[in-house]
Amino acid sequence: MDNRSSYEESVVKALRRIAAHVPDDIVQQFAEKSGIRRDDICLIGPGPSGTVSAVDGSNATVLDGGSVTLAAIRAARTTFSGNERAGRAATPLTLVTIGPGHRNTDFDELFRECFGDLPHKGLDNADPERASAVLRDTLEYWVAQQTAASLPAGSLLLLDGALRVSSQNHGPVLAGIVNTAAERGVLLAAVAKRTRATWGGGHPLLPALAGLAAEYRIAGPWWTRIDPRLIDHTEYRQGRHGEIFVASLHPRGRPLKMELPKGTDDRTAAATMQALAACAGDGRIPGYPYPLLDAHRTVEITDELVDQMQQDLRAGFVRQGILHRTFEDLFGDLHDEFERY
Repeated sequence: MDNRSSYEESVVKALRRIAAHVPDDIVQQFAEKSGIRRDDICLIGPGPSGTVSAVDGSNATVLDGGSVTLAAIRAARTTFSGNERAGRAATPLTLVTIGPGHRNTDFDELFRECFGDLPHKGLDNADPERASAVLRDTLEYWVAQQTAASLPAGSLLLLDGALRVSSQNHGPVLAGIVNTAAERGVLLAAVAKRTRATWGGGHPLLPALAGLAAEYRIAGPWWTRIDPRLIDHTEYRQGRHGEIFVASLHPRGRPLKMELPKGTDDRTAAATMQALAACAGDGRIPGYPYPLLDAHRTVEITDELVDQMQQDLRAGFVRQGILHRTFEDLFGDLHDEFERY
């Protein structure tokens, strides 16, 4: 077997595997498996856009030295009223250290600063990418906590992703955010940019549901509740504080997976979906809530910003009297050398 034929065979194999999970009769299979009928897909009526606050976070690796990694984290909130921005704020850009050693001391300090107590379980440095994400989540949940406690009744709080934690330390924090929102009459939803949710042993959820809505001749905006037993992976049941919904928030928008707090009744779900649709009419990304897009753009740690932080760190090493050779021994990457040739 030559290299070309090996590559072509791998392409064909990959396409066959994908096609097996998106069969021609996926809509019919989904209708039978899910039991979702036409009346289960609810239309979203027009309504005014009230007060909407969106929270998002960002993290990026700045320097990776193997035994020690430096990452940047921050979180942001944007608030809109009547589809006009009424406020925007971000936490300071913060540099965190991941390693050396097992327990991440920056996580302990950040958690105590945000929530007034040490985490009940330490954060392991073994996986720097995960550790960086957990540190970012800590800031993101703190901003969400402050926002939930300050929004007026009837407003909408949007989180990026899901009402599900990746670190058990954040479980009580997220539960508190959900409870605070409920007590204050604030609508709450977490919206996913993309999802790995599948059913029936690997069939993607969103294309199947979009096809079923089209089969029923239902045009957006619409929403429906998803039975958790339909979803394949247990990750959608662990650490969850929400129920899964799918909604198409605009006639030209793609369906989105989202989560609303556990126990949300149909009336509250309908009000939440109407509030979501009212802020999802931006022509650039129709069907995606614009406040979340604005929060993402506000908080994003760009490549240019990472480059600037790297230069600041190099200058700081010089001021500390650390030799350039030592810096390269700690953080040098042979991939940078490879790119010269």
